[in-house]
Amino acid sequence: MGFCVGWRLGKLWLSKKENKMLLTDIAVEHTRVSKQNGVRQTFLLHPFTDTQRDTLGKFEIVRDIREPGFKEVKRSTFVTFQQLAELYAKGVLEEFGFSVRMCPGQGTYPAANPTKKILPTSIRPGSPFDLAVQLVDVSKPATRELRTALLRTNVKL
Repeated sequence: MGFCVGWRLGKLWLSKKENKMLLTDIAVEHTRVSKQNGVRQTFLLHPFTDTQRDTLGKFEIVRDIREPGFKEVKRSTFVTFQQLAELYAKGVLEEFGFSVRMCPGQGTYPAANPTKKILPTSIRPGSPFDLAVQLVDVSKPATRELRTALLRTNVKL
């Protein structure tokens, strides 16, 4: 079943699964080994939008940070489709070591949905998301909304 989400240049088709919208233009294979019985399961994972009120329709990005005198912690924030494309275009995700929260396209993941570092090579060439990344004007500064979201993860653009 497809679900159509409008965006600036046209339409982007996402798969609808359990009230989550999967960004199928990005796919990463992930193998999980069960700690109980050692069974290996391979999943094809995709970024997905959140379904909560404040973060509805946004993707979660996660970063490990170490604050002086404290242990390493994970900080996350939520970004829109266009903001995610901008982060890829500007190389921010790679530069600051961000991961993206993912879920399987088929079946269910047996634990909390994992985060994966997504290289630009995982984006399907010619897909709507790939085109959105290519159309970002990297010479323009990030919007105030995106800069504010990234501050939660100790990143200043």
